[in-house]
Amino acid sequence: MQFVVAGILKRDMDQKMMSLKDEWNEHLSQPFRRIIFMGVMRDKEGKRRGYLIFFEAKDWDDAESYLDQSPFYRNGLYERVDVASFDLEIGGVDELAHG
Repeated sequence: MQFVVAGILKRDMDQKMMSLKDEWNEHLSQPFRRIIFMGVMRDKEGKRRGYLIFFEAKDWDDAESYLDQSPFYRNGLYERVDVASFDLEIGGVDELAHG
């Protein structure tokens, strides 16, 4: 199954994010987890506002477990996080890459 996690960061989390950078990169590079794509969400001024990640998981419990393992989530950097199953209806990864 495909899932999406949308995490909106609390304001002024840049310093804390930098201190968790290595943990975050390890989390994203888990060899048994297929990330379809992931990216930064930015506000009008271009500041990092959150993250959007599309990935595969065997079920809801597995998807929520992946979120629970996130160092940003565990350390309270998010103002709000949504997890949802995802069914692609139009477009694809190639369209995102070529914007």
